[in-house]
Amino acid sequence: MNMIRTIPTLLLAACIAGCSTVHIDWDTANALNTIEGYEDFLQKHPDSEFTEEALQRVEPMRYQKAMDEGTTKGLTLYLLRYPNGRYASVVRSRIKDLRCQDPALRKKDYPSWLRIGSASDPLHRSSWYLDRSYVGKDPANIGRGFRASYDDPAFPLDLAWDKDHLVYFGGRGVIVGPDGTAVLVGYDCR
Repeated sequence: MNMIRTIPTLLLAACIAGCSTVHIDWDTANALNTIEGYEDFLQKHPDSEFTEEALQRVEPMRYQKAMDEGTTKGLTLYLLRYPNGRYASVVRSRIKDLRCQDPALRKKDYPSWLRIGSASDPLHRSSWYLDRSYVGKDPANIGRGFRASYDDPAFPLDLAWDKDHLVYFGGRGVIVGPDGTAVLVGYDCR
């Protein structure tokens, strides 16, 4: 009989303690009002009644952090988390500005090792997209002496190998040839 009363009492106490922990952690996250505070809350309580609100509060903070940092990498990190976020179009525009203002990337003509392909090119059937490990990083090895990276998860580089060329079909980013020449692709910088 004593055991029958003890179990419901323990369950009620555990529920009250759990509920109050969520509220205490939410109050702490609100008091801190930082990315880290909300991320800590979300990690501890991913399915709480405050989850949506925490996620909504973090996005503008991440956007502001990316804009304050002012680098392609920082802006790309925002797009990785929020590819369709409230500020995605502004971030994409800022990345384009940064890329187009970089004199080391702007070329009047493409180097001889790069060929621009079209959708009707038979080689397009054997093209491949760079995976997400190439987003927002310095250009990394893609083989045959080439390096590449892309700036936006919505526009991965679509590439193919030809005999003596790397063929570019689409995407936005940077390709570095075997000669070390870096080329900006996918942006209209006129």
